[in-house]
Amino acid sequence: MHFFAVILLILTVVRVAPALEGGSQLSSPSGSRWSECSTATPGEFSVCAEETAGSDSSGSGDPSGPSMRECKYFANGTIDVPTMTIITAWIPVGSRPCIGDEIPKPSSSSGSWQRQIEIELRDKFTAVVSRPIAGWEPGGEVEFADPVELWVRADTEVVAGSLLGKSAQIRFRPVAARWEITDGSELYGFQKSYSFTAPGTFVARAFVSYQVDYRHASGSWVLNAAQWELGANKLTIAVIERERRTLLVG
Repeated sequence: MHFFAVILLILTVVRVAPALEGGSQLSSPSGSRWSECSTATPGEFSVCAEETAGSDSSGSGDPSGPSMRECKYFANGTIDVPTMTIITAWIPVGSRPCIGDEIPKPSSSSGSWQRQIEIELRDKFTAVVSRPIAGWEPGGEVEFADPVELWVRADTEVVAGSLLGKSAQIRFRPVAARWEITDGSELYGFQKSYSFTAPGTFVARAFVSYQVDYRHASGSWVLNAAQWELGANKLTIAVIERERRTLLVG
């Protein structure tokens, strides 16, 4: 019995030894191996991906295969929107951004540059430009069907300021005007003649469109860099119907 027990023990050791040796190769620093994933801690999840054969601890592999790097990112796939879970994985270099990488700034394309100029011009526009002035004639009360004259005045203005970090001149040119009247009418022009068709109290307001130009130092003007519409003061117009008397002739 003891003889058979010894034989059985020897066979068991022979079978287990290769398995143990293979298990040690998972974390072996040389040869074809698997990446050493750190022990998972609460809030972290590790994905062990096979590295390139013959790669060193830095993740650089066989020239015939891709270079690998250990990468951490949040469970939602981002590197700047934190989640409770952080994923750790070996990935080809350059395949995706990882936590700790510098987030690339958007390139200064002509579109984004133009947008920045428009934002700064708008700030200057609302802060500096004088509001258009509107009026109407003859004033007082007007009988319906009688014409009234609506007008709005807006001047070209050039102001000094700072644009994109540089000293600049900014020019505001009024180029068009439209009118909104509370009877539902809409008119176009800096001066308009209009007749109301019914008595009542109405509000008329003009909106002036400006083209905005700018230039740095003594450079040439950059035309039509932006365009905005600015409302003038409101006009309240009382429209009446006068009592008419019948004259009898006989």
